[in-house]
Amino acid sequence: MKKVFFLIATILLMHTVKTHSQLQFIDDLFINYSKYKVEQIQQRRFEAKTYFQIIDSLVAAGGEMILKTKLGKSFKGFPISLYKIGNGKIKVLLWSQMHGDEATASQAILDIFNFFIQHKNCTDKECESILDQCTLLFIPLLNPDGMRKFERRNFQEIDINRDALRLQTPEGKILKQVQNDYKPDFGFNLHDQLTTYSVGKTRKPASISLLAPAFNHEKDIDDIRQRAIQMCVLIRETIQKYYPGFVARYDDEFEPRAFGDNIQAWGTSTILIESGGYFNDPEKQEVRKMNFIALMNAFNSIANRSYASLHNEEYFNIPENDKLLFHLLIKNCSVQKENHTYTIDLGINYSERLDSTRNKYIEKYEVVDLGDLSTYASYDTIDVKGLKINIGNVYPEIVTSFEKLKKIDYETLWAEGFTTLIYQGDKFFEEELNVTLRQMISTIKEPLRESQKLLGHSANFYFTDEMGIIKKVISNGQLVFEQ
Repeated sequence: MKKVFFLIATILLMHTVKTHSQLQFIDDLFINYSKYKVEQIQQRRFEAKTYFQIIDSLVAAGGEMILKTKLGKSFKGFPISLYKIGNGKIKVLLWSQMHGDEATASQAILDIFNFFIQHKNCTDKECESILDQCTLLFIPLLNPDGMRKFERRNFQEIDINRDALRLQTPEGKILKQVQNDYKPDFGFNLHDQLTTYSVGKTRKPASISLLAPAFNHEKDIDDIRQRAIQMCVLIRETIQKYYPGFVARYDDEFEPRAFGDNIQAWGTSTILIESGGYFNDPEKQEVRKMNFIALMNAFNSIANRSYASLHNEEYFNIPENDKLLFHLLIKNCSVQKENHTYTIDLGINYSERLDSTRNKYIEKYEVVDLGDLSTYASYDTIDVKGLKINIGNVYPEIVTSFEKLKKIDYETLWAEGFTTLIYQGDKFFEEELNVTLRQMISTIKEPLRESQKLLGHSANFYFTDEMGIIKKVISNGQLVFEQ
């Protein structure tokens, strides 16, 4: 009896030590992330040449730690490569940016490489365990053609993630061949999702959404999917520790053409990670950090098999993705129309558009919904209770001289209800302009013609009190004036 008691006590002690060690490992990753973050890339858009230069320098710094293998070429002939770290029996495959405009996890992979390089002497026991137990296989950029244009699809205009059956894309064929050749035990399908997704009804953005994809219409759970479910639970617990309430569960409707669903069916426990939005994080650098921490702890858990103690109900209790977020919510607008006065809210989102004069992508804010939006949340909220909404005026003169543009008295423009100024000069040095003035400038080549309807209108408004005095001015979704 004493022997049995001693054995049980020993097992419990080992579990406690392992759990404490795991928690310390996660804390170290979170606290020391700046040591591992590859600083050369800080934005979602980056050049493929820059990305691969960084990877090549990391491979060189790692010596024999990181092994690079060329897998093939994209439709346009750009190389697609596999990077291997570790020599363990458990094979883990990660692929990122199969949609060319979904780059968050691709950046996190650089940070993961940097972590292992900094621990290449294996002084960290968790690192040593990962490298001994796992073989990590990375395809950091599966769709280089789409990435070069920051577009979802490849050069054939095919969604690679809907090509698992026909295999008409060279990129899809490469992914299928890697799965066939290595038969990975785990697969991480790394994507980005819209920043307007929320965690259920919580009004928080779904910064990370997880899914253990179904492998049939019945959504059955076999041993393969079971491990994926447990891994989702582990990742959620990891992120919850530092970002409580920002993890959702992705819709698990079976998609027979998708790679995630099929790779699950082909015998690899597959986990979808979707990177969404987070407050004050337009370039998703905080979400990048979430990816890094989640994936590193996933490797650690796979190495020591601690995920096996997690339960299915914890996965199904994760709130599903909902769409209850706007980028901007303007509350309690007073509208006067045909002798009627009523109150509405404006839900405003932005899309990114290339401004050729600025030579950069800018955020264009537009009204996407209006009415009673009290059940919605937003990244930013402006309350205009008691104020009448007016569609902003466009400055009547098209400015063609940059010197004149710099001298514009934008405060006077606000007082007259102007929210937009059109510039069509032959040079443009944005850094020389006041930040607020930048916000008001449009460089379109055609005269601005907008409907007087609010729905679909650009977010350029001014708000007046009962005396007609301007109290707030919103230019392209930004509050530029308030009194």
